[in-house]
Amino acid sequence: MLGINIISLKGGIGKSSIAFQLAKKLSKNRNVVIIDRSLSRTLSSYFNVKDEFPNGDYKKDIDTISLVNIGCSRNFLSLDIAKIVEEYKKYKDYDVIIIDNPPLFSDECFEKNLIAWIKAFNEYSYKAIPVLAPPDEIIDYTMRLMLPINDFLSDLIQKNLGFKSTRLFNPLAIVINEVTASYQINFENIRKYFRDTLIITIPFDKKILLNPFNVDIKELDPLVEYLSTLI
Repeated sequence: MLGINIISLKGGIGKSSIAFQLAKKLSKNRNVVIIDRSLSRTLSSYFNVKDEFPNGDYKKDIDTISLVNIGCSRNFLSLDIAKIVEEYKKYKDYDVIIIDNPPLFSDECFEKNLIAWIKAFNEYSYKAIPVLAPPDEIIDYTMRLMLPINDFLSDLIQKNLGFKSTRLFNPLAIVINEVTASYQINFENIRKYFRDTLIITIPFDKKILLNPFNVDIKELDPLVEYLSTLI
């Protein structure tokens, strides 16, 4: 099983559409489930998943993809962590679990979700695909903000499980979205932070902006091919 966290430190840059597009492409040959943890519930709202874990119909099958609305509600915060572990274990037989995360790591539910994930899958590597968007100043600022993530995750593990892991944050790739034709990406600057990580660029396209879940984003194909080797 491959767990993939789609993350960003900024909202409104197409994170949810990237999560769904990857799931759609991977589901052609694999069993894929999306966990919607985003505060905006973008995917759950679009596909009319009205209820939220643990109550009601919080899961829906969309063609070959399963979508689960986990969210971050007061009800969720009051749950015993064993209940969340039990829920995650339901998806252990999927080939791929894609998590659409909220923009920040510090949301109230993040800690519970992380510990539940570790307990459910015995998985200590936080495999992630950061989604960025121009201009350079924002990309550079976001990259610098990601540097302390490993220490942040490690401290959470030590606090909750009693030991310190040295390498948790594992960026599988970086996606730079909504790149205009006139914009030149400073790849050298990105490589200062993540030297060998695969970088995918997606051009700005009004069709994607207006219909993000139905337009085929071919630029993601190399990433899908790479992820398939990790499953």
